Amino acid sequence: MESKFAAECCLIVFLVIGCCCISVNATPNGAPEEACATMIPNHGVDWQYETCPFEIIVEKTTLYAGESLNIQLGIKSFVNVNDPAARGFKGFMIMAFDATGQKIEPLGIFDGMASNNEIKTMDCPSPSRGPNSKAPKVGVTHTNNGFKKSVEVVWTPPVDLIGPIVITQVSLIFTIQHGNKAIIWAKETSTPVQIIPNPGETTTVATTTTTTKPTTTPSTTTEATTTTTTITTTTPKPTTQGAASSVSEWTLLLGVAILSFLV
Repeated sequence: MESKFAAECCLIVFLVIGCCCISVNATPNGAPEEACATMIPNHGVDWQYETCPFEIIVEKTTLYAGESLNIQLGIKSFVNVNDPAARGFKGFMIMAFDATGQKIEPLGIFDGMASNNEIKTMDCPSPSRGPNSKAPKVGVTHTNNGFKKSVEVVWTPPVDLIGPIVITQVSLIFTIQHGNKAIIWAKETSTPVQIIPNPGETTTVATTTTTTKPTTTPSTTTEATTTTTTITTTTPKPTTQGAASSVSEWTLLLGVAILSFLV
């Protein structure tokens, strides 16, 4: 199955979270549409590159074509219960992008878990669809600014996104209080995930040939011969969940930017 995308496709999912300062707070009803363009919290905070107390966990490391992926955002296990980060985060925004820059708009569809009413989907402007057009469910965000220790979301790739797609980069952006100053973490990594063809997928091609014998006697005689050839191709089930180097190169980067509300 041919992909409509370029030879290499990288997706990055970002999550954004707010901080326990008077001037730095998660938007009560989720990220606004304007955040679709940059996904950067407009709080005037500094970037931090020390160990991030939050992480993204993927449900599986191999994903079949057309299959959805469960993603969990939560607190890392090493965080002490007395650490400010143990309180969790207040707001977030998640989107997936082509990291190669060949496609600048979000890809795939996001959704929240059915039992989680703290998550809502986002429709974002999509210039490629036409003026004033929007792409549905290309992001998810929070519905309130209360503390959250973890959230689960579901991401479904485009139907024609087939090949080994590796999630090698997770960008986490969140803010926590550092004295009287909020700071931001970025570019954490996740477990690699591959998207591969479904096992047992078959393709059948039928060819029909008809031959008519010319008339040689006063009475007309017509002889028709029909030949049907069926070719069935079966995609074998993969035996490993490692990198599939034999398939065309695709790279999926999953990133998260979190706005954390800590005191």
